[in-house]
Amino acid sequence: MRIVELLSLDHFELSVDYLKYIHKYLCQEVYGFAGEFRKIDFSKHEKILNNDSVAYGDSKTLTESLEYDISLEKEKNYKEMSIVEVIKNITDFTSSIWQVHPFREGNTRTTAVFIEKYLISLGYNADNSLFKDKSVYFRNALVRSNYFNNYLNIKEDKSYLIKFYENLLLGKNNNLHSEDLIVKELF
Repeated sequence: MRIVELLSLDHFELSVDYLKYIHKYLCQEVYGFAGEFRKIDFSKHEKILNNDSVAYGDSKTLTESLEYDISLEKEKNYKEMSIVEVIKNITDFTSSIWQVHPFREGNTRTTAVFIEKYLISLGYNADNSLFKDKSVYFRNALVRSNYFNNYLNIKEDKSYLIKFYENLLLGKNNNLHSEDLIVKELF
């Protein structure tokens, strides 16, 4: 319900404070730490990684990391880009801010709403139904876009997130199955 409410509001600001605002708005009745950045480092056991984890942002530099990602994003001019370039850039930006993982819980939901509102502010039709219907795929695609394992020669793979955004922004019908995201080398 809160996601629908937030998406119906016209206001959007490409800033760290607005990311915090979204988290607080979405999680205010669930977490006492809603809208506050985490103070500890952590890892998360991912099923698609056979319980390995993405390397999340350092708790001491969360604000600086996000400010850097947002400053790079503010330099972009989406009006001068082809839709393929838009998808690549929004994929990179989404992946970067999610990898920071500034909150203890609720990062994927917050990132999704932040990106949806950003895309809408840029004039794109970002229908929330794909984020809702493919939320597990979206999260796992974010995991794959940030996971690497040098020992096993596994690189970050943003192709799954690109497929998601192709469906969202181009109306493509890419198969979005979470099983496809499993990193078989880890099993």
